[in-house]
Amino acid sequence: MSADSNFQDESFDLNELQGSSGQSPVFSFEGIKITDLASVSIKKYDFTNPIVLSDADLSKLKTKSEQFVYYLSGHLSMFLRTEFNLELEDLTADLYSNFTQSIKNPSCITMFKLQELNGVCLLDVNSHLSATVVDRILGGRGSTNPEERGLTDIEKALVEDFNQIILEEWCKQWHSTMSLTPSIIGTESSGKFLQTSPSDAMMLIMSMEASFGDVSGPMRIAVPYYTLEPVVSRLLSSVSVSDKKTVKPPRWHEIYDAIPVDVSAEWDAFELSLRDLSNLEVDDVIELSPDLIEKTNLRIEGRTCFVGEVGLERDQVAFQVNESIVDAVKLIGKNHG
Repeated sequence: MSADSNFQDESFDLNELQGSSGQSPVFSFEGIKITDLASVSIKKYDFTNPIVLSDADLSKLKTKSEQFVYYLSGHLSMFLRTEFNLELEDLTADLYSNFTQSIKNPSCITMFKLQELNGVCLLDVNSHLSATVVDRILGGRGSTNPEERGLTDIEKALVEDFNQIILEEWCKQWHSTMSLTPSIIGTESSGKFLQTSPSDAMMLIMSMEASFGDVSGPMRIAVPYYTLEPVVSRLLSSVSVSDKKTVKPPRWHEIYDAIPVDVSAEWDAFELSLRDLSNLEVDDVIELSPDLIEKTNLRIEGRTCFVGEVGLERDQVAFQVNESIVDAVKLIGKNHG
């Protein structure tokens, strides 16, 4: 059997994967090799150590982080005796190695532990911002020269109270789930030598933008997911339970009493074929079961709300309610049991 000359072998060998230049090739989900890497955004992801938070879970945590940023801004404003603006930039999950590589050099990195949990967490504050905080603590106007540098040992001691406020306020946001106590265990000015977590450990990273006076800069809190997992799982489970609570029916107000409503009494009498229906004429008689009188449906807005009996009361047609349907409570919010 002759081979098809139009057949194209789309397979590739190991040499192509390894690449001659040492850079791994990139393929689309269709298996097509992408030659122009500038047209795509590539992010490393370790499938052997995935984070178990969905986008919805991250959204819930972000909402809680926004409350933390709001209270922290006021606390730091009182501490520095000047307006301190703080905005939440993002809440993401990334590898520890990616986070340490993104730390600007020089920077002011504070390593801290949570006494109730395992692992070491990181607080990364822009060095220019930290130097401005020191200037303000010493009685200055809260402005420094634009050069960025690492802090001296004395400046690190002065800025420690500022960092402690951030960490304590961050722990307070979890008080309804677990009481946490932060303790500072060290400082660093570069991310190159940090080895507080495995390189492939997943981190929850909260990014903020701080500004006061004429200075602004980023602040980030990075916590290993395995450290915060007991707290996050309890928080998300409690949120899920509250979301599942049944919604209370609307309350009845007296002002509703005067609203007119169209009401109809009907019977589910019988079924009739289309042929018989088309043959109906004036004076034709259709026999109905006498039990239908006791199975009259009272409909409101097209919904059967009550079942009862139709009869005569003196010189008027009357309807006696014998049964209340669930739709009645849903529709008007009153229980007529």
